[in-house]
Amino acid sequence: MEKYIFVDRRIRKIEEDTLKKMGYKIIKVSYMNSVYEEISSHVDIFILKLDDTLIIQRKMYEELLKSSSEFNEFLSENSINKKVSVVVSDEVITQKYPNDIKFNVCNISNNVIHNFKYTDKLALRIIEEKKLNKININQGYSNCSIAVVDDNSCVVTDKSIYQKLKANAIDVLLVENVERKIKLLDASGKKYSNMHGFIGGTIGRLDNKVIIFGDLNYIDSNNLIRNFLKAKNLEIVEFKNLEVIDYGGIILI
Repeated sequence: MEKYIFVDRRIRKIEEDTLKKMGYKIIKVSYMNSVYEEISSHVDIFILKLDDTLIIQRKMYEELLKSSSEFNEFLSENSINKKVSVVVSDEVITQKYPNDIKFNVCNISNNVIHNFKYTDKLALRIIEEKKLNKININQGYSNCSIAVVDDNSCVVTDKSIYQKLKANAIDVLLVENVERKIKLLDASGKKYSNMHGFIGGTIGRLDNKVIIFGDLNYIDSNNLIRNFLKAKNLEIVEFKNLEVIDYGGIILI
């Protein structure tokens, strides 16, 4: 089966071309007007992967069926290879918090991190069935706030999240005062928003590589993140002289 990735439809051409050259087929997440435009195509607002289960919000699922040949190709291949179990959730995603965070769960190995008062009900059931370790935090945008590096490592910018994950034996790098340097896009993808992004939406693990959507130096002038990734023997894929953009992360199948 081909390797597929879900990513924001606003991804820059050089990023898209690089991912394709790396051997990935790209499924661009559709625009949804039920949330504010900056997150209208963010992966982690509408889609959640828990181990070998892919949960997709119903309206997003239906939109992808209509608009993405790559998504239909993925479903066809997956029906034969059964690489993941694809399930559809009827939860409604709307702009008003916390109705936009139901799928924004971070999964690190056997751990799931979220404010579980607001988690999608189907996702909660699957978490229980898989006996995943629930780590409750106050930040509803959990996946946005945590950049997963490997099965037991991540980068965060929030001290309270850092302390909670450290207490659960996760190897965490805390970097502060960087998120105001991370850009969000308007609906067109041509202009930056006045809002800033999150670190989890800018960094994604792809096999033995970590992709940075932009130039890592813009958010890592002291090389803390770079050295942390190198210590894990991970190759860094970045885009020199480009602003760092939060696309809501990336999901690899």
